[in-house]
Amino acid sequence: MADPNPSEAKRRWFEPASAILMALTTLSTAWCSYQSSKWNGQSGGFAAQAGRLNQKAALLHLEGNQVIGVQVKMFMEFVDAHVTGNDKLAQFYSDRFGPELRKAFDAWLAEKPFENPSADPHPFVPKLYEARFVQDARLANADAGRNDAEAKRTGNIAAQYLSNTVLLAAVLFFAGTSANSTSGTCDKAASSSPPCGSSCSPSLNLA
Repeated sequence: MADPNPSEAKRRWFEPASAILMALTTLSTAWCSYQSSKWNGQSGGFAAQAGRLNQKAALLHLEGNQVIGVQVKMFMEFVDAHVTGNDKLAQFYSDRFGPELRKAFDAWLAEKPFENPSADPHPFVPKLYEARFVQDARLANADAGRNDAEAKRTGNIAAQYLSNTVLLAAVLFFAGTSANSTSGTCDKAASSSPPCGSSCSPSLNLA
């Protein structure tokens, strides 16, 4: 037998389905919001670490350049003392060469630069001299690059979760609006139906 009130039948299946959809959407929205906050926090941590490593690399580079400046000055003083025949002063400067300059200087002297015109012009050429903190600065820059890449990757994940949160919030809004609209339509249809007593009872002919 067909349901005498189709609106009531629609209400019976639509309202529970709408409630389940809204509940699932609410839980999904909360989950996506949590994940977005979590990944955004990780992205911020990676970005902050990348910034610190970049600062460290810049500081190491600056300190390395300062060391080079001091060592170049000491080497020039050594050359001046050697050329003028002041061996005691030349020895004074050479004894105070830093480890980077000492290694390069010994290799340069092995080329006999004062007699050999094909020798390197000074010990600061790249094949002889490696500035202090160069390797540390390179490692810091490499670590900064990796952290920056992780910051971008986790930031993209956080943005995806945020987009899902906005989408689910829109679904929740329209589901609630549809449920209210359907409920109002069913109530209106039910109220407009004639009472059973007036529509179903047979008429009495008293004539």
